[in-house]
Amino acid sequence: MRINNLPSSLRAGRVYHWLDQGPAVLLAECEIETDPVPIEEGKTEYEVETERGWVISLLQTGEILTVHENTLTFTGEN
Repeated sequence: MRINNLPSSLRAGRVYHWLDQGPAVLLAECEIETDPVPIEEGKTEYEVETERGWVISLLQTGEILTVHENTLTFTGEN
């Protein structure tokens, strides 16, 4: 199954588009936090889970970021 037109196996060195920020090169796979979930109603403590993400470098600005995998769009040939 493919999400956001992503090939089944992402790998470092490939170029993808990240949201509306333009092309970005994948640098490395990482774990990134999901949305925090309250542990108990009315408390300020949260359970934090992680999911697969990527460290990317935006080609237009050189900025390095960690991003959720589902925010990347592959635009090249498979």
